[in-house]
Amino acid sequence: MRFDLAINGMTLALQKNGSVKILRDGTQWRPMVHIRDTSRAFIAVLEADPAAVNGELFNVGSDDQNLQIRPLAERLCHALGLPYVEDWYGDADHRSYQVGFKKIADRLRFVTCETPENGARDIFDALKQGTLQDGPTTKTVEWYKSLIQWHETVKRVVRHDVVF
Repeated sequence: MRFDLAINGMTLALQKNGSVKILRDGTQWRPMVHIRDTSRAFIAVLEADPAAVNGELFNVGSDDQNLQIRPLAERLCHALGLPYVEDWYGDADHRSYQVGFKKIADRLRFVTCETPENGARDIFDALKQGTLQDGPTTKTVEWYKSLIQWHETVKRVVRHDVVF
């Protein structure tokens, strides 16, 4: 699980704090896709005629899931039956992108089946039930920093395969 991705992080914040964390100013665009749909896309490629997919790259998702962050947060709150309470953080995020999915739709007749709301409900329920937890490995940058720190510690205490 990565809680540093938009839907996942927003859902975690809603479950923990009752407010949705939004990286300022929420107008940036992001393509969203559920892991079930990415898994289905892998299967579609594996089952496709090799001539249609060999050496090709496909964006996986759907045009209707190119979403702005703030409206996405509002949708997730509504889907979870929670009030929309913003918790702004960080500096303005000037990265913004929309992705086209025509190629995978045309070549493989691939369409998504899941929605951001479905994903948020799945995550929210798993957090409530305790089958999913936030931890040191769920935010990529924090996890990488931890691994680097551990690597430095190990280098200081291990010499010639012996711990000092």
